Amino acid sequence: MAAAKPLVSRRLVVFVGGFDPRGARHYHQLMRREAAKQSLVADVRYEIGKRSRWTPGIAADLQHSTWTVSAGQGADSDYLFLDWSDLVRRHWPQHTWQVVAQAWRTYMSVFKVRATLPPVHKETPYVLWTLAYPLVYMLLCLLMALAVLLMGSTVLSGGQGWLLGCLAAGLVLFAGYKLDRLVHVSWLLRILNFGCAVGQHPVEGLQERLVITANLVAEQLQQARYREVVVVGFSVGSVMAVPFVKALRHRLQARPDGLQRVNLLTLGNCIPLFTLMPQTDDVLRQQLLALAQDRDLYWVDISSPSDSVSFGMCNLVALSLPQAQPSDLKQCVNPRHMCSPRFHKLFHPSTYRWLRRNKMRMHFQYLMASELPGAYDYFAMLTSKGLLMEFISKRLVR
Repeated sequence: MAAAKPLVSRRLVVFVGGFDPRGARHYHQLMRREAAKQSLVADVRYEIGKRSRWTPGIAADLQHSTWTVSAGQGADSDYLFLDWSDLVRRHWPQHTWQVVAQAWRTYMSVFKVRATLPPVHKETPYVLWTLAYPLVYMLLCLLMALAVLLMGSTVLSGGQGWLLGCLAAGLVLFAGYKLDRLVHVSWLLRILNFGCAVGQHPVEGLQERLVITANLVAEQLQQARYREVVVVGFSVGSVMAVPFVKALRHRLQARPDGLQRVNLLTLGNCIPLFTLMPQTDDVLRQQLLALAQDRDLYWVDISSPSDSVSFGMCNLVALSLPQAQPSDLKQCVNPRHMCSPRFHKLFHPSTYRWLRRNKMRMHFQYLMASELPGAYDYFAMLTSKGLLMEFISKRLVR
């Protein structure tokens, strides 16, 4: 019997998500819902297959999930969700007061290395405002609570005045807590806190999980002969994708039967947020520099300036590695392109204004459907017939 024909037409997508306690089930449902919406916009039938455990990972006790992404006029892609949500939940405080208490320590750490802030302001001033925005919000809530506390003592004398002031101050703080549901200050604080904490204490078990997964993916690439592998690092996942891709490239280079084409696609990256933290291990910086100098890696960053949580359209490597030698930076070839998704072209003006006000919703737009057809289409990118670099060059490079 003839051997089965290798699946050379398929693409393997490895998705590394951000700092989010919601796992594969949530993202699979999100992808199904948004693919159906984008099908109507792009007049292409995008289909998301059923979710199942990733077979190669079962023996290694990995909880990764997999499903397929397809389009009528494109090519199928196997979509591997690299799950680390269980580790996120260990670093996800249940109470808002815990997040706020940790945030004060984070801001003190940032203040100690304030010399790194002017370069960030020069490259991406909108990011610096976003980093300061939660601090301003917390200070305003505290000042308003203090003001009404003092006013209570002037309205009534004695203990009654202080009691009234305390009740009013409590209402102000409670209103700030409820408003957070809309402005997502605590969400931003969680990301900031994690960026600071992971430099001091690396997430236990994460590095081992990334290396094991990279080894299994390398074996799959050699056996199934995928056309290419695209590692998608979204949000904080852009940081976690760095050691993963480094381990994957190392494993493939060690194989005698040739390299597979490896691509890194970072969406809404926040890499400098981690590399500029004072306690960050130099290993991450070294891995980032190695990927930036890797000529066999095709790395593209797609991050929007309108997404104020990400570092879009900037000199990413130089900003992330301020201590790097000029000779080392001259050898960098990655990211090959810094592209903007041009979200303002994908929505009606009224919708886009709403998106700009909702920082969390804007940050997730990279994975979601648009109102209008445009150059950036997450599902078209995953199911394009050619190589990723061909899609990027034709539709996003300007």
